[in-house]
Amino acid sequence: MKKQLAVATTAALVLTTMGAPALAQDEKITVEGLFYFDRNGNKVHDEGDAVRKNGPGVRIVNADTRETVGEFRTGADGRYRAELPKGPKYEIHNWDLFNYTSTVTGYNTSETLANGDFPLRGNRVFGYSFVDSNGDRVFGPGEQKLPFTNGNISGRAWVTGTTADGQPVNVLAGPTAADGTYSIEDLPINSDLTLHASDWAWRGFLVDPNGADIDPATRTRKLDAFQDGQVRVDLRYFAAKSDPALTGLTLVPAKDTYRSGEKAKAVIEVANKGNFAEKIKFILDGRNTNVDSVGDNAVRVEGNIMSLKEPLAPGATAKVDVNFTFSWDSPEFVRAFVQRGDQFADADEKNNEVQVDITLDPPVVGQPSTPPSESTTTPAPSSSSTPAPAPAGASTNDGLASTGASPLGFLALGGLLLAAGTGAFFVARRRRS
Repeated sequence: MKKQLAVATTAALVLTTMGAPALAQDEKITVEGLFYFDRNGNKVHDEGDAVRKNGPGVRIVNADTRETVGEFRTGADGRYRAELPKGPKYEIHNWDLFNYTSTVTGYNTSETLANGDFPLRGNRVFGYSFVDSNGDRVFGPGEQKLPFTNGNISGRAWVTGTTADGQPVNVLAGPTAADGTYSIEDLPINSDLTLHASDWAWRGFLVDPNGADIDPATRTRKLDAFQDGQVRVDLRYFAAKSDPALTGLTLVPAKDTYRSGEKAKAVIEVANKGNFAEKIKFILDGRNTNVDSVGDNAVRVEGNIMSLKEPLAPGATAKVDVNFTFSWDSPEFVRAFVQRGDQFADADEKNNEVQVDITLDPPVVGQPSTPPSESTTTPAPSSSSTPAPAPAGASTNDGLASTGASPLGFLALGGLLLAAGTGAFFVARRRRS
């Protein structure tokens, strides 16, 4: 019995000794932490500090062998977590320094690390977003901020682009504050970024082109001038006033009477009396004209509808040459008028039309039309003209065949024969007597 107990005790000691290394090898440590944007720079995750969602996280290296253990990304909550074999010493590297600055670049540990946090600092764009009613470029009492309410997400500005490591960027501004300011936080550094201002034309507001911080046509601005991680870009809008006008119409050639089918040129003077550059559309009256071509500064949209090629600046005028053909039998005028705009109501419809009174005669059959550059034409022979007398010897179409010879010779010969016969008659009579 004593021998059996001794054997059992020895076996237990041997098994215990053999199992110790296996248990040690299976022991794990945990390394985890939070990536967040430390907007106030106090190295503490405060309320209002956003987390870094779905970022590259950390890269963990075995400090002894210099081998990379793995890369561990952050989730939607901004946290990363890694389970590692216990024993080696590890280096925990901040793998988001391509995109943001940080006061913490990494940790060294061989034990569980539960608070391996990384505060990040990004760039920021901010400014005023409002309707500048008085044009002083300052948000003042009574002026409308944009968006209209803090809950209007669709009207906020936003930033798009690509990070330094090739990841897409799409960041929306927060609600516009009561003082008219907006802010877009936590933008990546060393990135290709573009600010977008919302389109408020549907409410009658356009981006102010006077000293604008953004391009009024595209409503965008490249963000490449950050100072200490910040750049101010004001989004100023103004109430649009559309007032396209036609201020002149001249016909070339200028005359009192034209004919249907005749070609002419209309010189139309277009004016912009509104407060923003506008690509004005206009029409040459389709009842009495067919447009053939337009000048270099305009295009034909459809039929007799034309448009300036480029937007016309406020207060500016432009002349457009329109070549056309008269096509109506009895109009009393040639008219041009502005086409209604697509977005904005016309502030003054009384200046939308110009006309020239004319008289139009019926077309002349067989007579070619007169080009605009010609003042006179040579009439073609009319089919109803009286023929000139036929020359001597020509066929008169009286039913007799023409030989082509003159009849005078035959008449002379007949006269000689008659004279000779008369002479012979008198000679014979004398002999008888």
